[in-house]
Formats: sequence, structure tokens, C-alpha cells
Amino acid sequence: MLRPSRYVVVGATTFRHPSGRLVRPVWLTTTARVFLADLDTAARLDGRQPGPGDGDREQRLTAAGLLVDAQRDEAAEVLAASRAAARDRRIREFVVMPSAYCNMGCGYCGQRHERSLLHSGHRAALTERADRAVGSGRYDALAVRWFGGEPLMAYAVLRDLSRSFTASADAAGVRYSARLVTNGVLLDVRKLRTLHGECRVERIEVTLDGPAAAHDAGRPLKRGGGSFHQIVGVLAAALAEPELAGLRFVVRTNVGVHNAELAEPFAAALAGAGLAHDRVVCYPAPIHSWGNDVTDMAVSRRAMADAELAWFAAYRRHGLRFSLLPSAPRPVVCAATTRHSEVAAPDGRIYSCTEQPLVPGVSDDHLGRLSTLDPAELRPTGAFDDWYDTVDAGATACRDCAILPVCGGACPKLWREGMPPCPALRDNVHRRLDLYAGAAGCTPLPVGS
Repeated sequence: MLRPSRYVVVGATTFRHPSGRLVRPVWLTTTARVFLADLDTAARLDGRQPGPGDGDREQRLTAAGLLVDAQRDEAAEVLAASRAAARDRRIREFVVMPSAYCNMGCGYCGQRHERSLLHSGHRAALTERADRAVGSGRYDALAVRWFGGEPLMAYAVLRDLSRSFTASADAAGVRYSARLVTNGVLLDVRKLRTLHGECRVERIEVTLDGPAAAHDAGRPLKRGGGSFHQIVGVLAAALAEPELAGLRFVVRTNVGVHNAELAEPFAAALAGAGLAHDRVVCYPAPIHSWGNDVTDMAVSRRAMADAELAWFAAYRRHGLRFSLLPSAPRPVVCAATTRHSEVAAPDGRIYSCTEQPLVPGVSDDHLGRLSTLDPAELRPTGAFDDWYDTVDAGATACRDCAILPVCGGACPKLWREGMPPCPALRDNVHRRLDLYAGAAGCTPLPVGS
């Protein structure tokens, strides 16, 4: 007997398709594919038509994964695939924090910053770990994520390590990729040419917390002054540089009570600066605790669900690129759940989670030190490497959630700390499907028609 997959989400709104037929949007999260289904099919998938219908339709829905055997434990299959992906990963990832300092003083930041760099001895040990990894024949790619603090406070260190990483990857014949998470203050076109051409950085993520006044107030420079116009100007200049044609940008906005209502002026400012471009993708993210108290700044999950849709709508009105729905499943939720990823802190300690280094209260949860770890071995097992077993055992709400395949549980650390990190997607998925159908040219029918 067949039943709808537990990972089918059926939109509540009926639309008229440009062809004239009536449809409802349907999202299968195991594949992240969206369908515009006729009303009989939608009724079959949301349980309102419980018995099997047309045989050909049943066969098509089964082939698409929308219908499954009633006895099938889909959650066990999703989690087994995640365990296998974490265990058998063919990409070796290093999250590198070259500096413990940041030149911004954001009120919601949970890190404690000091003026120290990843010194030469630690750099040598780190490059040996990378070299041994790619030379083992075990991996198809070496991936580096530059993180902080503010990584560009150690620009020379970043360049030095990049030379070693790229040389090791090239010698081993594996792919190399790098991305940079930065506040953007120290960027200029000259640096961008070096980062992209020499260091082979393919993607840069910067944070802009609203239009100029809100951003400059919420993310003040420690030396004083604002940074919004400077950062936006550099991004716009980069888009006009032929040498940087392969470089992509992500603009993140940390949403809190101070800026949740500022989507429209923010989107207008970015579009006015020329950032409505195929190589720039925007997204809002909620302010959350890294062990610090952000209760006066953070918005509730339900408020974030509403705010997120307002930000998406503003992005769309101004031609900014964004992702309405996840476009692929997420078998490995984060670096903390696979030993093929590790975080190298500025003091040479190795972690599994990016929210542990520099964070008071958890910075002692390191797994080892670059100076003593065997360079040929993976990092030691961390606190979250059993994450998929934890979910399978029902310790969180994730196992029975329809968005598990694209969410993965969001953040194991926050779950363990008693702060469920469920994304706004869980609360606004049906409204997102409505936006998807509208973007496909469908017209919503009046309620009751």
C-alpha cells in the first residue's frame, strides 16, 4: 500500500496556472524539487484523498518519490544517508581563523577578540595536515573557508597559507576551492584581485545589517565611523572588474529588532548601488546566541518567519537575487558533524564547530592542538559527530519534521544548549510555496472559490 511521503509539503493555496488548469504547489524535500500539481494529485498527497486513485498517476507519483510504501521508514533512510555522507565525504575541509581580532564591535557578537595571529609554527602544522590529506588519495577536493574574528586582519597570513594549500592541491591533482567570510571593511579591488587570482577565493560573504544608518549603528567600527557605503562601493566596483568575473558575493543580513522592518530601504539601497546582479545573492538570518545574551536584540522564530518573507519580497521588487527555497538536500548539516572538516583557531587549537573558538565558556572545548595532532590523522571525534544518531533516537524534534532533508537539524550545538534552532522555513514554508507559484506565473484563486 502506498502513502504520501512524510517529506511532501503541499501548499494550501489554489492557483490558476497560465495554461488555465488549477494547481497547488508541492515540495518534496528529499529532492528539493517543487511541482505544480493538479488538484486531484494535491488532494492525494495531502491526505484528503486517502485511497489509491488512477493507476498511471500512482505510478508517476511513486517514481517521483511523492508516494512511498506505507511501511517505509523514510527518516531512517535520510539519517542513514547523512551518516554515510559524513563518514565517506570526499572533500577535506579546513575552516581557518587566521586572526583572533575583529575591527568591528557588533553588539550581538559572542566572540572575545584579541590581537593575535596564527603563528608560523601553527601554519606549518596546518599546511602539513592539508598536504597529507590531499596526498593520501582519499579526497577529490580540498576546501578552505576563511573565518574569524576578521580574517583580513591577517591578510598576509591568509596569503601565505593559500600559497601552501593551492600548491598541495595542485601537486595531488585535486580540486581546490576557497571562500571568505568577512565584514568587508578591509576589502578593496586590489585585494580582491589577489584573493581571487592568487588565493583562488571563489565566494565572499559579507554582512550588511540594513541600510546605511542601521548598519553603521549596529556594526560600528572600533575606531569609530561607519562602513556601509564603503563596503557596497567595493562590491559594486568588483562587479565591473573583468579580472573578477568568476568571483561571487553573498550578502547576509543579521536580522534583529533593530532592522527587521528595514527590508525595503535596504533592498533599494543595494539595487541603487548596482548589486542587483547575477553574482550577488542575498539572505536574511536571525540574530542568535553564541552563549551570550541577545534577548534584547533577537526576534522570535515566528516573527522571523514573517520578516523573512518581507525581506524576500523586497529583494524581488528590487531585482536582487535570493533563494526562495533550498535547492538541494543537505545530508551533512555542518562541519561539526563530519571528521573530514575541522576548525583551526588562531591559537593553534582544533575544534569541530565554528561557534566554539574565541567564545567565552566554550573555547576550552577544543579537540587538540596543531602542535601535537598526528598530521596524517583526522581530527579527534567531537561532541557533535554523533548528531545523526541523536536525531534518530528522537532527542530533538527533527526526525518527524518534513524539512529534515534540507535542514539537517540546523545547529547541533544550539540543540544541545536547549535552544532549538529550527529555521523560519518551518513556519513559513507554505507561504514560500505561494511565492514560488506566483513567480511561476500562477494566479491565486480567491478564498472560497
